Amino acid sequence: MSDDRPSIEERSQGGELGDFDEILEAQDYPVTLDELVAAYGNYEVESSGGTQSVEEVLSSVDNKTYDSIDEVQNDILNQLNREE
Repeated sequence: MSDDRPSIEERSQGGELGDFDEILEAQDYPVTLDELVAAYGNYEVESSGGTQSVEEVLSSVDNKTYDSIDEVQNDILNQLNREE
């Protein structure tokens, strides 16, 4: 059984995170999960069930430090994929 959904990279490149991608591009790295949630936790991203806050999406991710925008996007998109 194959999964026809686009890969995380394709979803990220497609701007699935919308305006939040631009915010992440302007972010200085490295940045901790706590710092991201403190700064952008209320920001809404699209999910299959509607919109969710960044804090909700990342609530099950263990505290970590992100070295790049790619790492943040991957975690957010992975969490959104789990909910689909």
